[in-house]
Amino acid sequence: MLTALSAKNKLGLITDRISKPKFNSPYYHFWERCNDMIIAWITNSLSRDIANSVMCFDTVKDIWTDINERFGTSNGSKYIQLQREISLTSQGHLDIATYFTKQRGLWDELSSAYIGPVCSCGALPKFIEEHKSINSSVV
Repeated sequence: MLTALSAKNKLGLITDRISKPKFNSPYYHFWERCNDMIIAWITNSLSRDIANSVMCFDTVKDIWTDINERFGTSNGSKYIQLQREISLTSQGHLDIATYFTKQRGLWDELSSAYIGPVCSCGALPKFIEEHKSINSSVV
């Protein structure tokens, strides 16, 4: 979603880089149109239940904040599930490219779901990269 909004030059509306102008501003109607368009994009990409729960918000910034508060945080059970899936995945009938792509996707998802302490020394990214290369070389 962030990539799509950035490509359309609309990311500023959810990051507050583009703030809501006063109602009597000549830019208000342009802002309102962009805000409504992004609300439509986001709500159309959500399940019906989630979309209904965010329709009460007037701005895309408020919708984005609500969604991010509800779903943007990682959880421990997802992290453990990903670790287990990585350890149980085998090449089996998959060709090497498909197997590697699947493993790489799981590792990327695992690194984004990390909920442990934040590494301040810079070793964690190197650790993850080393484990990706070790895991992908074992076929």
